[in-house]
Amino acid sequence: MSTINKVVLLGNVGKVEVKDFESGRKLVQLSLATQDGYKKANGEWENKTEWHRCIFAIPNLAEKAAGIQQGDKIYVEGSISTNAWTTKDGEKKEIKEIACTMFRTFTRAANKTEKAPEKPVAQQDDPFADSDDSLF
Repeated sequence: MSTINKVVLLGNVGKVEVKDFESGRKLVQLSLATQDGYKKANGEWENKTEWHRCIFAIPNLAEKAAGIQQGDKIYVEGSISTNAWTTKDGEKKEIKEIACTMFRTFTRAANKTEKAPEKPVAQQDDPFADSDDSLF
């Protein structure tokens, strides 16, 4: 029997890192915030933000993804992958990432009738913003 590993996300971009290699290739890593909401028993609305680490490593895709900016709304497709490493102290760590295979950007600034927000929504509580486990 076949298996499927496919992820589809639509959310707001937090931190964006672009790595240029001597070979001319690029690698783009960004955090993406998605939100889900529900009504609690007392009638109050509760929003939950989930953060995803997205990696763009395919050469042509990474080149295009390098233009993504913090605060952009993007749609991505990809698969879940695990990145494992050992720290300098010998501690083993791993993180789940989305290996992106396509994306589409919906920038707020592109809509001339709507002013782009001064502080992007995705900037709030971004767990990857000050992460020391960057790929670079």
